[in-house]
Amino acid sequence: MLSFVPSKDMETIAIEFEGTATKEDAAKINKIIQEKFADKGKFNIYAVINDVQSSTFTGLGESMQVNMNAWNQFHKFAVISSTHLEGQLTEMENLLPKLKVKHFEMDEMNEAWEWIQE
Repeated sequence: MLSFVPSKDMETIAIEFEGTATKEDAAKINKIIQEKFADKGKFNIYAVINDVQSSTFTGLGESMQVNMNAWNQFHKFAVISSTHLEGQLTEMENLLPKLKVKHFEMDEMNEAWEWIQE
């Protein structure tokens, strides 16, 4: 399940995952991208991922396939999780070669925001 959380940066969508992302979650993210970033250039995602399951990024992947033009503006992806999601993060980088992806531990949330805002 996906929920939006307050963002500390105008160019960043802040989200929190619990479990597995769904198609509905993908639609929510895509709607925000269309409304806020379609004409503005780059955007970032700050994602706190709790209770990770192997298919957590399925929804994001589905959303990207729906609207590649908007997703090509995806600049940085900060993933905050107690589990290192190497396979999924590499997959994201392969889909979007210009995307900068970085993993942070749960106690590094401030560092993740600093990296997003650089």
